[in-house]
This record gives sequence, structure tokens and C-alpha cells, in this order.
Amino acid sequence: MINKDLAARHFDIRSRSYEEHARVQKQMAAMLQQQAGAAGNFTNILEIGCGTGYLTRLIAALYPRARILATDIAPGMLSTAKARLADCKNVSYALEDGENLQTAETFDLVISNAAFQWFNDQATAYAGFLARLRPGGCLLYATFGPETFRELHASFHLARQTLRLQAPARHGQDFAPAATLEKLMTGLGYEDTVHREAYVREYFPSVKEFLAGVKKIGANNAGPRGSFVVNRRLMFSMMRCYEENYCENSQIYATYHIIYGFGRKKK
Repeated sequence: MINKDLAARHFDIRSRSYEEHARVQKQMAAMLQQQAGAAGNFTNILEIGCGTGYLTRLIAALYPRARILATDIAPGMLSTAKARLADCKNVSYALEDGENLQTAETFDLVISNAAFQWFNDQATAYAGFLARLRPGGCLLYATFGPETFRELHASFHLARQTLRLQAPARHGQDFAPAATLEKLMTGLGYEDTVHREAYVREYFPSVKEFLAGVKKIGANNAGPRGSFVVNRRLMFSMMRCYEENYCENSQIYATYHIIYGFGRKKK
């Protein structure tokens, strides 16, 4: 289970460095802007997990006459977004946990980039979005799928075998597959649901720099799974396994499994 307070603190700490290192998240935001433009003309928009405001700016440019409510669980992220988007007069901000929204407003678009993987109860979250959509309104989002960082998980598994450690464990968070999200949305009553998947590789000079990059975007784990201490022998063994098996042109690579989801509320 994700510790929301800890997650918020991690993102607060990294709010100023986030955008510099969130290269894949920027690609995801650009794709969401394209998908939003193809979905329709929206006038009242709710963004879940606005972060530093990168997607917010893209959506504000796409719909300059729309009212946008940008929300995030981390006060530091909201402060950074406000400062960076001071020229976007159609954007307002609210401290919200997207999984348990407090706003009573309704919207014709709920949009989110790289935030849904932090939910503990996805059914509650998706039901909350549906309740706040106007008839015919759309939910559009990008999140991470279960094959994200598959090289890291495989390297830890191999390292544990090499060191003959018992009780192999997945090192990191479990992400829901597209089929699970599709079933959830249709079961709640969303219409015209679509889930598309993409895979993006990011390259780093070393495993150490890859792990440092993950930390710099505040995405180090915030729950019991991520709170254990990895012993030095296991960590060094994992890094050797990683560099031996997942290296191209003297750089290691990490895969992001991206899921783009869409659904509409019945008119």
C-alpha cells in the first residue's frame, strides 16, 4: 500500500528537479495533448496530479478559453506549477488526493499524466472521476504498466538467485495491466473505453545514474515494499547483473511500459 504522506513529501522535495529529469513523462504529456484534441472541445477541465504543470500548460494552450482546475497531493508541486504557469490565467489550483477527491464540481474532461499508479484503491478513484464527469464527459489518462523497469526487476531476481537468497521478492511497486483497467472502467459504467500501450526505453551511463534519476523525480517507493533496506551485496550483485544483460553502446537501458486510457460518461 502506498503511503500517501510519504509520497507527497518525496514529490515536495523533488518539485524543482522533477521537470528536468521527467523526460518520459513529457513524452506522455505530449501524447495526452494530442489525444485530448482529438477527443473534443472541452470547457471545464480537472487535472489529477498536475506536478510542475507541464501537461497543464499544454492543455491550457490547447483550450485557452477553458477553465482548468489543476490538483496535486504535494504542496511543493502546486507551488512550482503556480510559479511556472503565472501567465496561464485560466488555471486555478487545489491541494487534492485524486483517489479521494473533495471537490463537488463537475467537469467535461478529467485528465491525468503519470499519477494513477500511486492509487491504493483504483475502483474508488475511477468511480470518483465518473461522479464528477458531466454527461458525455471524458476521462483521459496515462499511467505506467506492469512491465515498467522490467530490467531492474529481472536483475534483482537474478541477483537473489546468484546469492542464493530465499523468498524472492519484487523490488518496487506493482502496476495494474491494461486489461484490468479496461475491466474496471467498463464495470463502473464508462463507455467507449480504449486502452493503448506503448514502450519507451531510456538510456543511462550506469545503473547508479538510473536509480538516481528515478529518485530525482520523487518516484522512489512510498510503501512497505519500497521501505526495506536492500543489503549491499544484493545491490552490487543486481547492478552487475543489470550491466551484463541490459546494456547497449556502453549505456544501460530502462523500459517504461505506458498505458493510455480513455472512457466517456453516458450522456
